[in-house]
Amino acid sequence: MLYRLIAVIIMFFQASNGIASDDQKYNVILIMADDSAVDNYGCYGSDYFKTPIIDQLAKTGIRFTHCYSEPVCTPSRVKIMTGRDGIRNYVQFGTLDRDEITFAHMLKKAGYTTAVAGKWQLHNGERGALAPESGFDTYCLWNYPGTRSSRYWNPSIMQNGKLLKTKTDDYGPDIFSKFLIEFIDSNKNRPFFIYYPMVLVHSPFPKTPDNKTANGKTAQGKDQSLPNFRDMTLYADKIVGRLVAALEKNNLRENTILIFTTDNGTNRKIIYPFQNETRKGEKAYATDGGSHVPLIVNCPGIVPAGKVSSDLVDFSDFLPSIADITKAKLPNVILDGQSFWPQCLGKKGNPRKWIFQYYYPKFKPAAETHGQGVNNLEIIWAQNQKYKLYRDGSFYSTADRHELSPIKNGENKESDHVRKILQEALNLMPAKAVKLSTKYQN
Repeated sequence: MLYRLIAVIIMFFQASNGIASDDQKYNVILIMADDSAVDNYGCYGSDYFKTPIIDQLAKTGIRFTHCYSEPVCTPSRVKIMTGRDGIRNYVQFGTLDRDEITFAHMLKKAGYTTAVAGKWQLHNGERGALAPESGFDTYCLWNYPGTRSSRYWNPSIMQNGKLLKTKTDDYGPDIFSKFLIEFIDSNKNRPFFIYYPMVLVHSPFPKTPDNKTANGKTAQGKDQSLPNFRDMTLYADKIVGRLVAALEKNNLRENTILIFTTDNGTNRKIIYPFQNETRKGEKAYATDGGSHVPLIVNCPGIVPAGKVSSDLVDFSDFLPSIADITKAKLPNVILDGQSFWPQCLGKKGNPRKWIFQYYYPKFKPAAETHGQGVNNLEIIWAQNQKYKLYRDGSFYSTADRHELSPIKNGENKESDHVRKILQEALNLMPAKAVKLSTKYQN
């Protein structure tokens, strides 16, 4: 009896001091907003976009300053879900190869119940995958077989095999967040994993419920894209707050790792202020504005508050990081990522020296400068925080946002040294895409 009492006291002490016991399983919520670059957030320097909830998560957790997605949605989604670079598993736009092992598969094997809500768009073609076969126990999704085009007002949403009956006053993001909150309520006594690829803040840009007018809910209106986009960003922030509140209500806040990121850069039609300059969205381009995204990790008592890390993070790193958090066994396949969880705990970890990117764009103008290979559309590069080397030999400073001034050999010792490292990185990866659909092959 005495030993049992001592064990209980030790467990209480560990929990109150943010120390995990060996058998403790953290819940994980991964939120990924759609079409929103790093400069659309207050905690990353924006004084135009308002994101108070996300800013507070950054202030009370860790904020990474050099996280990189792919430049457009499908390759980002496939990469973040599988921990593998697109040169190994990209098939075509809108397809997650059904043979790929996802983080949901991994966590189910580790005893987690899994949910996905929001945008799917991974079922296209002969090799496309659906949510259940991708490891999810339950789902509530738009852009899924049987759904139509509307994701916001009067949305078309498939929930566990049934098309929801929605009305003109129903707003898709509210339905997704309600589904996830109910999932949290129902699974508060067992470990869970939530993947929330938001439909916000992708085009079109209608009013949100907080800014709707009697006759203007669905109409963008002339010159309303930017203010509506800003309101949508604030509404996405509000929904993050709803999930935080659900965790608090269920006493799960200190046992749930909350991760926030976005899938690629801002829509190309959006022209927005950033500090003392005007920027234009660069979604689908291989430039910094196309793939430089936020990454915030938060869990009170576990992730130290106020940390900022300049370490490189690639989307292939999310799966091994989640495995590290949950003690799940990594899939028995070639992985390209490495865990950034030690940095989240305030440790040095094993920072990356470079990241590798493979990109076959649906938007062909993106490949005009550096496209090679199949149809001259494959774009391949390696980079670190300061420099970027394309497989065609073009070399730039990442501070050169639009890559207008290539750096030549011999300009300075630092850039020459980094060029050598990045070339070695390019040489380490496969010479060509392994799964690119045959319809793209010449």
